[in-house]
Amino acid sequence: MRFCLFLLFAGLMDAVLTHFGIASGIVKEANPMLNIVIEKGWPQFYVVKIVLPLILIGLYVLCPIKGRARILLISACVLYFSVLVYHMVWIVLYLNTLT
Repeated sequence: MRFCLFLLFAGLMDAVLTHFGIASGIVKEANPMLNIVIEKGWPQFYVVKIVLPLILIGLYVLCPIKGRARILLISACVLYFSVLVYHMVWIVLYLNTLT
């Protein structure tokens, strides 16, 4: 369950940081599917970023994840962690340009 909760937290952090980066013109969304969602509006973007991990949590409650699915879940957490590190890098680079 903790991996599912991490994905929810990471998704929220990713959404907020992506919103900040795009709104301030620092970055662009690299995922073409999410770019389409952003074009429809920021509320829809936040819904996607929140609902998908919530669905995963619901599925986990109904049928705990084991075996290969657990390895995929952990892999998703590692990938999302790397995305958050990437966000931190561009934020630091952006803050360095302000000085």
